[in-house]
Amino acid sequence: MGKRHAKERAEPRKRAHIPGYTSEFETAEELGISIRLLRKWRQLRIGPPYIEVGRQFHYSDESRATWLKGREVQPIRGQVAAA
Repeated sequence: MGKRHAKERAEPRKRAHIPGYTSEFETAEELGISIRLLRKWRQLRIGPPYIEVGRQFHYSDESRATWLKGREVQPIRGQVAAA
C-alpha cells in the first residue's frame, strides 16, 4: 500500500448518525463558526458539551441548547450609559 495523497486525507470520513446528536461539522455550521474554532473551544473546554465516539465528536442537541441559553446576555433596563 502506498502513501495516500494529502487531498485524499483531507476528505471527510463517513460519519455515524446518532439520534439526538449533531456532528462537529454540523454544530459549527449551526453556530456560525469555523470547525477550527469549535475544536479550539473543545481544547480549552469552553465550548458546548460533547461526546467522543472513536475519533468523532458529537454534540447533544439538548446540551447545546442549554449551553447557548447559559450564554444569554440580559440587557440592564432603566439605566442609560454614561457619555
